[in-house]
Amino acid sequence: MARARSNGSDPGRQSRRGCVSASSDPMFVANSVGTEAVATEALLRSTLDSLSAHVAVLDATGTIIAVNQAWRSFAIQSGYVGEDDGVGTNYLDVCERGAPFSSDAAATAKALREIIAGRRRDFRMEYPCTGPDGPRWFQLRITRPDQQEMPRIVIAHEDITEVKRVQEELAHLTARLMQLQDEERRSIARELHDTTAQNLLAVTLNVTRLRERLRTASPASDRILTETLALAEQSLQEVRTLSYLLHPPLLDVVGLGSALRWLGEGFSERSGIAVDTVVGEGVETLSRDAATALFRVAQECLANVHRHARSSWARIALHRLSDGIRLEVSDGGCGFNARSLNTGVEPVHQTGVGVSGMRVRLEQLRGSLQIDSGPAGTRVTATVPLTQ
Repeated sequence: MARARSNGSDPGRQSRRGCVSASSDPMFVANSVGTEAVATEALLRSTLDSLSAHVAVLDATGTIIAVNQAWRSFAIQSGYVGEDDGVGTNYLDVCERGAPFSSDAAATAKALREIIAGRRRDFRMEYPCTGPDGPRWFQLRITRPDQQEMPRIVIAHEDITEVKRVQEELAHLTARLMQLQDEERRSIARELHDTTAQNLLAVTLNVTRLRERLRTASPASDRILTETLALAEQSLQEVRTLSYLLHPPLLDVVGLGSALRWLGEGFSERSGIAVDTVVGEGVETLSRDAATALFRVAQECLANVHRHARSSWARIALHRLSDGIRLEVSDGGCGFNARSLNTGVEPVHQTGVGVSGMRVRLEQLRGSLQIDSGPAGTRVTATVPLTQ
């Protein structure tokens, strides 16, 4: 009986012992971990394959170790020969071999080296590409996820052709609207100058004649005529100023240089801000559209100086380059962060449409706009080629 009790066992205790033994078995643990790893890898692959971007994963040397379905499909459409879909190819070597022939490849190779070395976290670039269905636009993004044990780099090429087409259509539409706006301004300015201003001039002449005939009138009548004449002369001056601001006749008659001098003098008189205008030689050979664009840039810059810069002075400089005309408008104000403006991603709620309008005007003429700003002031540089 004693031996029976010593050898006997509780079934529940045996079951518990079995569970403990199985869970602590190294083979059981290895199989469980292996199953979880396979499931995780399958989930990651299915996630990558669901993306529309062409994605490749690189190791720490820049070699492709995995690609998604979009990458494989594009490789087949592009005529890639081989069943590896580029896996095993060193992406960095490919970029470096193309660097002497392509600035995009050179920029990608440089950024990839910096990301591999850990000196950079990501890189983004837009580039054109001729695919099997014609010219396309892609956005390349290179990122390095935060992994300490196994460094990996993700390359993603996203097709942004439709976005680019919409941007181009919007740019053409904006340019057309600005052209119509300039034509309307020119028409209104001519109407104000030729009709409204002439009518006001006739009013001032008639009131002057009336005062001469009523020299013996009562003081009250003479005061009314004096006030009427003053109001008519003031209105005439305001209409002329408005007409010139809408479209200065000097721009069409004597050219951009004289129009900028007139703009600076008038702005200085109205705002109290000293304006120095420097016009170099050989700047009067611009087309009417180019001259109008640069005049509008100067006009917008001076308006920004008055509204935001808190500067006591401004400078307008117009010079001829070997292949174009350069306009610089600078001030000594408080400055601002110009980084987003130079990338074309300016916050509209802060800048309105002024900077965007200047940029679109110049880009339609194959020109450029550069904004440099800091605590010492702001300088806006607009450049247009001589041949449009």
